[in-house]
Amino acid sequence: MRSNARVVITPGEPAGIGPDLTVQLAQQSWPVELVVCASPALLQQRAAKLGLPLTLRPYQPGVAALPQQAGTLTILPV
Repeated sequence: MRSNARVVITPGEPAGIGPDLTVQLAQQSWPVELVVCASPALLQQRAAKLGLPLTLRPYQPGVAALPQQAGTLTILPV
């Protein structure tokens, strides 16, 4: 059986458009796990400002990757 892949996303400058785009990216399901390297508080603030749902799951390197569900992101806090 083939395991799912992970895609790592770095949203860039916190004051830029990258965090907003990342939250919008999370609004659809993906066949890979999206791992975002960012501040969880920043992403939650941007989601609230955009009026979009967002659930953050902690990145767990020892656990197999799962397809990303709409409205969720896997977070690696930085």
